[in-house]
Amino acid sequence: MRPGNLRKAHRLLAPRVAYLIGTRSIRGESNLIPVSNVTSISTDPQLIALAVFRKWATFENLVNTSAFTLSVPKVEQLPGVWQLGARYSRFRFESAAEKLMASGLSILDSDDLPAPVLEDGLGWLACRMLQQVDVDGDHGVFIGEVIRVAFDGRSFDSEGMPTTPLHPLMQVTGNSFTTSGETTSIEYGE
Repeated sequence: MRPGNLRKAHRLLAPRVAYLIGTRSIRGESNLIPVSNVTSISTDPQLIALAVFRKWATFENLVNTSAFTLSVPKVEQLPGVWQLGARYSRFRFESAAEKLMASGLSILDSDDLPAPVLEDGLGWLACRMLQQVDVDGDHGVFIGEVIRVAFDGRSFDSEGMPTTPLHPLMQVTGNSFTTSGETTSIEYGE
């Protein structure tokens, strides 16, 4: 082992799925950005935590909203997902609406959802905002309760068990991405 740069310690946690977080501004403008700082923190109830850079519009949207969405893109959707990360990936758009259109992704943005979702990814969650956790860092932490879920019917059964190999888009660091390899199962003990 070699000593590492503490400012780069987060890179040891890679690769991480590059989820798409959907929000709406207080003016009602829809937005969708890739975020890899997400994890499940409870299964009963279903709770997730996410961390978002404080200088992004999504952070402001999350502070001022009661709900958000989370979509799971496939590796083949990388070009569009990368454009949605406009501030990070250095793409320039006049508005979030222009960015959503330019991504070329199939985005569902309907009134019965709290924010837009990726229509043809591996699936999506709609979450009710429960809490913002104040931590001293450059990211804000939010906890949401899953209130609705949709699974890709070609990739999952009705219980959410994968029926085919899954290839979610995963970020290694910066503009380096990968996906999952083979799935291996092992027997449960008695």
